[in-house]
Amino acid sequence: MSFKEKDIGKRFLRVCPQLNDPSTFADVTVVRSEMPSDQRLLARRERADRERSEVRARILRSARNTLREGSMFDLTIMSLASDVGVSRQTIYRHFPTVQDVFRALSDEVIADIYSNLPDLPFCDPGYITAFVDMAVKTFCADSQVVRVLVLTSAIGRATGDWVQIDPEQVLCSALTEMPVVHRPISPDPKVAARVLITYFRGALYGWAAGFLTDNEFEQEVRKAGLLVIA
Repeated sequence: MSFKEKDIGKRFLRVCPQLNDPSTFADVTVVRSEMPSDQRLLARRERADRERSEVRARILRSARNTLREGSMFDLTIMSLASDVGVSRQTIYRHFPTVQDVFRALSDEVIADIYSNLPDLPFCDPGYITAFVDMAVKTFCADSQVVRVLVLTSAIGRATGDWVQIDPEQVLCSALTEMPVVHRPISPDPKVAARVLITYFRGALYGWAAGFLTDNEFEQEVRKAGLLVIA
């Protein structure tokens, strides 16, 4: 405190001497915030994170609707901003490019598959059948959207700018544990997994391009499983 501030304080106390008397404030109620400042800051951050998550979810929901009603070429930053009711800058903050929107939607499908892997040991002969059942169910649950995602992810892999989790890794782990008698196509689990995946991808791309119906796709995928399980 400067000398000038101290001098002003002394003058004020001379004018109002009752301020020196502790009893002057005996009946004064001190109001304190019910929430400490660090808790208020945390609450604001949580609210901001929640709002960002909600906006992101609305953007992806709009993207799915666009793909159900149109094609991959109808999905643009401008169309998303208009449909969601936010600025293009808001869309860019969440997804810098349209490819990032496709990637996020694709990641959700892959995450759904990996979070619902069969609750069976890899050595169980029924593991592959259960895996196929779950994969088909996941892909066909929203087939209009997933068909587009399969095509866009294939394009991304072809151009080398899209890294995606490959189910071959899971299948190879399962086939490694599986008795040889249940993978007659090859005693090598890596080869068996590659054959299964190759057949599966053939059916997948045919389905995504519209050459196979959902039912035909399911039949072809089940054939892939039969290549491994005798």
